[in-house]
Amino acid sequence: MLAMIAGLAEYAVEAILVPATKQQWQWVSYLGLVLVLAGEVIRKTAMVTAASSFTHDIARERRDKHVLVTTGIYRYVRHPGYLGWFLWSIATQLLLVNPVCTVGFTYVVSASGTCSTTRYLDWHQQGTYQRGHHQLSGSHLAFV
Repeated sequence: MLAMIAGLAEYAVEAILVPATKQQWQWVSYLGLVLVLAGEVIRKTAMVTAASSFTHDIARERRDKHVLVTTGIYRYVRHPGYLGWFLWSIATQLLLVNPVCTVGFTYVVSASGTCSTTRYLDWHQQGTYQRGHHQLSGSHLAFV
């Protein structure tokens, strides 16, 4: 909630103080729209593919019924839910042409993805197959 308020505040301040900037960089807004849609499609595809193994929360403990999904989009992207969220959240700021919040959102979302990836490796590095999946499917997240 705080992040979205910051994004809207940045947009309002810049729209009042330097309105021409938002218009001159309109192509960034179009790029943001495309990335918002891409992020949404990637995340929804992850939700459908993982089914009951997908959660909206960052898992702090491994659940007994959790299974490593390696099919569908998970075959190519290790954390498509996080990748979709990463793209969507940053793209909302590109859509608004918010340079400060774009950088801030990138840092915060990358940090949460790094924590999750560390847990993922701890949970799933028991066998050769899991390590092989980890090496074949990149995280595709900045700084991870």
